[in-house]
Amino acid sequence: MKLVIVYASTGGNTRETAELAARGAESAGASVDSYNAYGLDASILLEAQAILLGEPTWGDGEHHADWLPFDRGMHELLVPGCRLQGVPAAAFVGCDRAYRNFGRAIELVEDRLVECGARIMQRGLKIELKHNEHSRVFTRQWARDFVLRARGELPPQPYRPAMTREQADAVMGIGADERTGRERRGLG
Repeated sequence: MKLVIVYASTGGNTRETAELAARGAESAGASVDSYNAYGLDASILLEAQAILLGEPTWGDGEHHADWLPFDRGMHELLVPGCRLQGVPAAAFVGCDRAYRNFGRAIELVEDRLVECGARIMQRGLKIELKHNEHSRVFTRQWARDFVLRARGELPPQPYRPAMTREQADAVMGIGADERTGRERRGLG
């Protein structure tokens, strides 16, 4: 299975997610091509048998500036005729709970994939701020599971509603008690 991963990243965190996802997907037997979205033609997705797309959530839930041209390209090239019809896909985003629309870019990416005809196979992954060892393990497993779902070896997972703040905490290995203590100490 040829998996194409496309991502945008400013500080390197979303790039790290893409790299971790690539390793997880390869461990499930996928052949992975990974690209930075900046200046990339959306037609690259036509080569894929499966797709993972990721970007940091910008501002209060908007696309990252480096992602916008790629998203426009998807809209212009791939939405007409639903050119990704049935291609398994999922999304990942970076996010920050300081913003009201926590990780909203996940919905923007998934909505565009659906408009292009892709089939979202599992809940999108939200990584808050910066990876830790727990989130690195989780991300590799998330991508491995995606490949198994894309091949029909695991059942598809509902992708809506999107991952909550509590589920994103679980990705980071943060329990409710720890989150409450962190918030009291002003650590987010």
